[in-house]
Amino acid sequence: MNHPQIQRRLFFYSAAFLFLFSLILTLSPAVRERAWLVDYRWDHWIGFAAWLALTWFAARVTSRWLPDTAPFLLPVASLLSGWGLLTIWRLDPYFGARQAAWLAVALTAFLLALRFPALTGPSADLAFLRRYKYLTLLGGILLTALTLVFGSNPSGFGPRLWIGGADVYLQPSEPLKLLLVIYLAAYLADRLPVETFDNLRAKSIRQMVSIPLIVPTIVMTGLSLLILIVQRDLGTASIFLLIYTIILFLATGKRRVLLVTAAGLALAALVGYFFVDIIHARLDAWLNPWVDPSGRSYQVIQSLLAIANGGTFGRGAGLGSPTLVPVSLSDFIYTAIAEETGLLGALGLLTLLGLLLTRGLRAAQLAPDRFQRLLAGGLTAY
Repeated sequence: MNHPQIQRRLFFYSAAFLFLFSLILTLSPAVRERAWLVDYRWDHWIGFAAWLALTWFAARVTSRWLPDTAPFLLPVASLLSGWGLLTIWRLDPYFGARQAAWLAVALTAFLLALRFPALTGPSADLAFLRRYKYLTLLGGILLTALTLVFGSNPSGFGPRLWIGGADVYLQPSEPLKLLLVIYLAAYLADRLPVETFDNLRAKSIRQMVSIPLIVPTIVMTGLSLLILIVQRDLGTASIFLLIYTIILFLATGKRRVLLVTAAGLALAALVGYFFVDIIHARLDAWLNPWVDPSGRSYQVIQSLLAIANGGTFGRGAGLGSPTLVPVSLSDFIYTAIAEETGLLGALGLLTLLGLLLTRGLRAAQLAPDRFQRLLAGGLTAY
């Protein structure tokens, strides 16, 4: 069976799963009330129809333009996006419709990108990403810095990490993560000796990598981290540090990179615990949430109860109470999935993510040059 055939079969299985999920959501009011004369749910079928049309078209285009592509990547990513879309729609139809619109935008951009020879042509080498690595990263940093002056928060409270208005917002730190991966992959591929990848037996990597060599990456990553720390976006700052560490490790193979980062994070957590209120509160809520179950640990406690309530097989799609968990729509959507699909659904979700990771690492192994190898590895790590 060739790759396009495998991809089509996987898309069929994905569509069948999401169709059954949508059907169960429609019938869930009747199951909950144990009666047929109820108000059934229908609006999420719009989301399913949009997902089906978009992914079907994307599958046809990729099969035509990229017949040798890895057959698992797009179907798994599509299934995850469709599952997330229907879950969001189940929680809030308004945000579900917004999610469907953004999915259409994302897939349209993806399909347009397939038309560029530099991305998918016979000589695709992504050279333009390497050429403009400094410009794109600086643009992302400046856009993120603008949130310090013009930032807002759609919820009306909390850190102002978004830019936008009229109910359309962009969080600049999200594209900045991708730009950081591109910059690090391009810089390290250009600066590190060829032996780092192609002749590890001839020289010791420790002899080839020096501090001056990676100073620009430290400066650029440090500048991004500084802005995020000023924003008090500590979670994203931690992700940036981990992305930097993993790509540097992939490029050099030096285990001390991992050890130094682990020690640095532990030290930062220790200092933050004693001197930064928000870190102290979050660590306390994580280490012992039962001390303040109705206060700062309320979200954690509710999520633990929801997951426990799901059991092995779950309450059933549309039959749980995931909205009792604060921010289940975004930050804690895993809780909503685990409650209504149970341990089996949660393991299925993690299996899909694991499959995505393994195929991403496989793509990194098969990449034709150092830049694409580091880029695929960095995107997989992210």
